[in-house]
Amino acid sequence: MVAGFSTFIILLSISQYIAYQKYLINENDQKKEIDNQVNLIKEKLQALVMYSYSTTKTLGYIVERNGIPPDFDSIAIKLLDKQEYFDAVQLVDGDGFITHVYPLKGNEVIGFNIMKSATASSGALATIERKDFFIAGPVHLKQGGVGIISRHPIFIDDKFAGFSAVITKLSTFFEDLNIDTSGDNQFIYQLSRVNFETGEENYFLEHDMSAFKDFAVPIKLSFGEWKLYVVPIKKGLNTGIWFELIGFILTVLFSWGAWYFTGQSERISKLINVKLVEQESQLSTLHKTSKAQIEKSELLYRSLTSNAPVAIFNTNEFGACTYVNEEWMKFSGMSFSEAMGVGYQNAIHPDDKERVLNEWQESIVSDTEFKSELRFQDKLGNITFLAAKATKLIDANNNLLGYIGIALDITERIDTEKELLLYKTDLEKLVSLRTEELNDSKEALLNLLEDLNSQSVELEKEKVKAQSADLMKSAFLATMSHELRTPMNSIIGFTSILLQEYAGPLNEEQAKQLAMVKNSGQHLLNLINDILDISKIEAGELVVSMVEFDYVKTLTNTIDFIVPQASKKGIEIKTEISEKVIKIKSDKRRVEQILLNLISNAIKFSNNGTILIKVDSRDNTLVTQVIDEGIGISNSDLNKLFMPFIQLDGGLTRSHEGTGLGLAISKNLVEKLGGTISAKSEVNKGSTFTFSLPIK
Repeated sequence: MVAGFSTFIILLSISQYIAYQKYLINENDQKKEIDNQVNLIKEKLQALVMYSYSTTKTLGYIVERNGIPPDFDSIAIKLLDKQEYFDAVQLVDGDGFITHVYPLKGNEVIGFNIMKSATASSGALATIERKDFFIAGPVHLKQGGVGIISRHPIFIDDKFAGFSAVITKLSTFFEDLNIDTSGDNQFIYQLSRVNFETGEENYFLEHDMSAFKDFAVPIKLSFGEWKLYVVPIKKGLNTGIWFELIGFILTVLFSWGAWYFTGQSERISKLINVKLVEQESQLSTLHKTSKAQIEKSELLYRSLTSNAPVAIFNTNEFGACTYVNEEWMKFSGMSFSEAMGVGYQNAIHPDDKERVLNEWQESIVSDTEFKSELRFQDKLGNITFLAAKATKLIDANNNLLGYIGIALDITERIDTEKELLLYKTDLEKLVSLRTEELNDSKEALLNLLEDLNSQSVELEKEKVKAQSADLMKSAFLATMSHELRTPMNSIIGFTSILLQEYAGPLNEEQAKQLAMVKNSGQHLLNLINDILDISKIEAGELVVSMVEFDYVKTLTNTIDFIVPQASKKGIEIKTEISEKVIKIKSDKRRVEQILLNLISNAIKFSNNGTILIKVDSRDNTLVTQVIDEGIGISNSDLNKLFMPFIQLDGGLTRSHEGTGLGLAISKNLVEKLGGTISAKSEVNKGSTFTFSLPIK
């Protein structure tokens, strides 16, 4: 009796232990399989985000620099060829209308307004507000199916001008993973995006996931939270249960045999030993099988990271390096074994080493994400600038396993910033030099004009000399204007790119200083354009183009453009126009330039009050008057009013900016268009400028 009971207890304990171990191994195997699928999909999704960001930013940059390309289809083909993830490329204008799509077949959405779409408008508005990339979904596509759409806002002169976008069909995404979401007999797959306003989940696939919330894996992205579901379709009977049942049966049989064959204890003991050896062998085999799976997972991880276009590294929980990929070794010039432990510290530039290690220790102690910019210096002295980031690795039980990090090569960005700084310094010197030369030329020309006015008796004798000097002056101004305008356009363009933070984030002071550079550059470019216009006029190279247009509409557009400038000074602009529509055949752009010069002058030399613009047509002539209540002009100065480079409050006491060319340009343009211009004024009461143009 005692032998049978003892045998029962021993065998039951052993068999149940083995069965429990088998149960845990099977459960762990299934969990690892699910985790592998989840991690693989997460990595692919993050890769899709990275490629989408790069592609939309590239297309947006092309539009910002050069406008909408006429060869949009060929550019779209190149973008689609580079990434098999993408199914279509889009452009959206500043009003929200889709203007370009490639391929067009199956994507007949041109003219659709995303701003008026309940599903698309929230993501689009969020993108504009953030001034940065945004990825959204689920989107029900015109060609059928559900997709993910990635948008990048386009800003031209800091004004929203539309979106560049790429579309990925979810079926394309899963096909790349060799996953059939409708016919998979192992798992149910689901992807959802969490609405950042309501907190609700928007599902991509037609599966009810209310019963599977425990399987949701959150994916944190910089523009919101997504969730991924990988749910086993049916859970087979764990073989550990069979081990438990068989072990229990064997335990009962052997215990009964021990009790029944008490005298045959030696034989029973041998049978028990044989069974134990068999079970130990099975348990050993199970553990070995689990270790093959672990090595396979490790091999998959190393295969993915070794081909990644960024440096990847792992450390243990204490910060000692345990793995680096090929890109990391390329940047550092170190071998894999040299980087292990604390050896990786030798790759950090000596001037950065103490700072970076302090930042690393601080992130570990404070349990925060590690971020830093640093330099790697290899054994030959070659330097690579890197932007590094590292985060914690934790297991399913929230135990810290170590840290994983990436590092991006930002050497090109750093070099570009240095070149831009040098270019800015050189340009400032050049502008200063050329400005001084222009000032000297201006003084010389003023003196020449004064001499010509005061020495009218000698005018005929000096005519040939004056004409020669005038031509030289015009050629000089035209040459200088072209030389200055080309780099000024570059300054304004590159400053705009920096303000949009494509090259990296700016602090408040940097943004303020760059805005000042841009405004100053735009002001200087306007002055250069005035000089170029007067040069063309005086050289006889100005060409006008006569077309019929609505003068009233042109005047209204000009006023709308300049109203903000008047409002800042508390000035009101009023009009008195004899007819609602006045058709005139003239050069529309030059007429706009005349109106802009005269109205701008009226605002510039008025501190308050009203500017009245009267328009009347009579005897095939259109007469326009610009009447202000400003500081006025003395009679002695009226005869100098339309001379180039003349400002009546000139010299060191001058309080208004400009070249003094606006009225001279306006007079020449009016006369070129077959009209006349005149002015009358009274000091401290205001001025009236009148110009007439032939209607036909």
